[in-house]
Amino acid sequence: MGGVKSLLFGPTWEDVDVLNQTYGAPPSQFITLPNGETIHLRDEGKKGAFPLVLVHGHSEDMHTWNGLVERLVEEFRVIRYDLRRHGLTGPASDDGYSIERYVADLAMVVDHLGLERFVLLGHSMGGRISVRYTMEHQDRVSRLILLSASGPPRKQDTKQPLALRLMKNPLGRFMIKRIWSRNMAKKSLEDMVFDPSIITDEDIDRMWAFSRYPGSMEAMFREFADSWPDFTSDEIQGISTHALLIWGEEDSICPVELAEFYHAHLQHADMIVVPKVGHCPQMECPERCVAEMLRWMGTA
Repeated sequence: MGGVKSLLFGPTWEDVDVLNQTYGAPPSQFITLPNGETIHLRDEGKKGAFPLVLVHGHSEDMHTWNGLVERLVEEFRVIRYDLRRHGLTGPASDDGYSIERYVADLAMVVDHLGLERFVLLGHSMGGRISVRYTMEHQDRVSRLILLSASGPPRKQDTKQPLALRLMKNPLGRFMIKRIWSRNMAKKSLEDMVFDPSIITDEDIDRMWAFSRYPGSMEAMFREFADSWPDFTSDEIQGISTHALLIWGEEDSICPVELAEFYHAHLQHADMIVVPKVGHCPQMECPERCVAEMLRWMGTA
């Protein structure tokens, strides 16, 4: 009966209060931006240390950074937040999911915290947002770190996770809302990494829960209806900020050719390609990521 009900009406939605109790305990905080959006955020680490701002990727949440944060807080002030329609931030009140809205949120978070200069670290879609922010605020971003970032044009089609493929057309979106399950969430996470055994039940439960935050799935569909333009070489060449590119050699979602585009066109960039790593270096090889970041920033 439950399967028939799901096919007719889709999955049941989570209780927001329960989600907040489960994933929003201290050091979590909720801040209200000038545009009226309430953002779930954590501000951790050494008091007075140089700040790092972390921007997660598509259908992730701030917890994707756990493996990095537990190592970075020893050296830095580390700030991470849930993007609009993600995690405990939830759907945006203005129903806007263009890259400009995401960048505006990031700018307001930075201003709210009074950050004058900081290191900006973005993964996947969060990397694309970070690049766009840096284009507009090079005076604020002291260094830019990209992990498997999207944004460049693609030379070849690559196999994407099933959920992403389904969302490309109206029928797929209709179906995913009705067949979406914890097992599909598990498969989506496993498709992102080289070694699926690193995906934990905790990771799966969190993705499954946040995917059923009321209104978030519809918001995701609206975002997919608004295609984001690829960066041009001229746009990337205008960035003088020093950048570090960390990519998984086995990344099928944002393949290494995207890193090569950034490396070729950024004025100052170092590129590291890690073997036997897929789309999520922050989860698959957090120790290597932190070591490379500290070495690159001169704090190792």
